[in-house]
Amino acid sequence: MNENNIVMLEDVWKIYKNGEHVIHSLANINYSVEEGSFSIIYGPSGSGKSTLIRVIGLLEKPTMGKVWIKGKNSGKLAQKKRNIVIRDEIGFLFQGSNLIPTLNALENITLPMLNSDKNLAKKLLEKVGFSDHKKLPKEMSIEEGRRVSLARAMVNNHSIILADEPTGDLHTADSEKFIKILQELNRTEDLTVVVTTNNRNISKLGGNLIEIADGTFVQ
Repeated sequence: MNENNIVMLEDVWKIYKNGEHVIHSLANINYSVEEGSFSIIYGPSGSGKSTLIRVIGLLEKPTMGKVWIKGKNSGKLAQKKRNIVIRDEIGFLFQGSNLIPTLNALENITLPMLNSDKNLAKKLLEKVGFSDHKKLPKEMSIEEGRRVSLARAMVNNHSIILADEPTGDLHTADSEKFIKILQELNRTEDLTVVVTTNNRNISKLGGNLIEIADGTFVQ
C-alpha cells in the first residue's frame, strides 16, 4: 500500500440478492485516496455512489475484497475496533442534514464530541461560515443546515470527510458555495475529502474526478 494513501479499496465487490435477482452495487472496484486530497465521484442515481461511500466509511462490509484505512485492513478488525476507526478518523455528511430538531446549532455540534467543548464548537461553526449559534434546525435554510452538519462532521478531529450527495437538495449557487467551503477546509485543515454527486456542474469544480456507472468506474 502506498504510504500516501489514506484509503485503499482492493478488488471490492458489493452484491445484494433480491429473491432470484443478484445486484452488483459495486463490481471489482480498485480505488485509492491520497491523504489531503479532494475527490469527486460523479454518477447518476443508482450508480453505486452511496454504497461506495458506506464501504469506504466502514458502515458496510464488502461482499468481496479489502478496504484499507490508514494502512489497516478493516476486514481483519473486530467490530469494536472498526467503530473506533469510524469515531476517530471518519466524518460523514449525508444529503439530509440529520440535525436534532430540538437542539440549536451549538448544541448539535457539542453533542457528538468526545469532550463537550463549546469554544471548539464555536470555532468549527466559524470555519463553515455560520455564526447564529442559537438557531434551531427548523429556522435554518437548507444550505445553513448543511453547514452546521459539516461542522458536526469535524468535531472529533477526523482526518477524512465523506460527503454523500451533500448538495443534492441545494440550488446551483448554494451548491457551488458549499463545495467551495469543503475545498477551503481541504486546503486549510488538511482534511481528506471525498464527495459524491449526480450534478455534472459540481463535478467540474475541481479535484480528482472519478465517474461511476453500474457499480464500476468509467474509464
